[in-house]
Amino acid sequence: MAGLLVTFAASSAFPAMAEEAGADQGQTEVRSGWIDENLGPGVARWVDENGNISDQPGTQGQTPEDGGEAGAEGENQGSQESQGAQEGQESQEAQESQEQVPAGRQIDPAKPMVALTFDDGPYAPVGNQIMDCLALYGGKATFFVVGSRVSAYQAELQRMVAEGHEIGNHTYDHKYITKLSGEQIQSQVNQCSDAVQAATGVRPTLFRPPGGYISSASLAHVQAPAIMWSIDTLDWKTRNAGKTVNAVMSRVRDGDIVLMHELYSQSGAAALEIIPRLVEAGYQLVTVSEMAAARGGAVSGGVYSHFYP
Repeated sequence: MAGLLVTFAASSAFPAMAEEAGADQGQTEVRSGWIDENLGPGVARWVDENGNISDQPGTQGQTPEDGGEAGAEGENQGSQESQGAQEGQESQEAQESQEQVPAGRQIDPAKPMVALTFDDGPYAPVGNQIMDCLALYGGKATFFVVGSRVSAYQAELQRMVAEGHEIGNHTYDHKYITKLSGEQIQSQVNQCSDAVQAATGVRPTLFRPPGGYISSASLAHVQAPAIMWSIDTLDWKTRNAGKTVNAVMSRVRDGDIVLMHELYSQSGAAALEIIPRLVEAGYQLVTVSEMAAARGGAVSGGVYSHFYP
């Protein structure tokens, strides 16, 4: 399939997400929870038990006042000691997974296939759940990760690589590249790829623009295929597993690229239902690169929302 280079205007297809969260510490009663979640993925901020709001969207844990580094987005993961124990366990699991990777994976280009993609991670509690289910059904997925989150979940990323999943680039700070200079775009892309490569030894080859915002001018600085989607589940907005499942199963077809997000427990729950139902319906669950290779390839500078036969 030939790459189609297009310019996307901000529209209902790619809802704009606020650049800055609107709450301040004096106006929220939330404790140990998220605020501004309704503004979309990559925007919400964490409020600790003392009412301190993280300076950087999408992070939780120790605030700058605590003198520590912020953790990753999601539910409160407790003390640094418990995080270290979790990381150690994940590292061991990743090592074991690497030894169990089956060789010679075959994709039949004549059979229907779907690429499940998950943005805005890594986030191990959801990502590992998705990978556990994919392992049961022989499926693979593509995870478009935010580079600034990589160091918190290196073991999860190592498992992705060990089990044959694909890691894509979603910029380092979840920046809308149409608002950046060429130099800033290159920095966002390179920093993310560097972080992934340092953690896994593998460098991403695919790019997904945050928010879906892209133009021919911005794409020229990315130097990679831009992967969009043909099914937008709006899981970040609905936070409802049933609606996410229905968004996929009601209209899925051979060659679709499905957009979901790794950050939300409801999306993980939806994936546990979507994965077996797609397999039972006869679909191969493949990475974006696997599907592209079977359907004519993807080139740098191209924009792809599906790979229909």
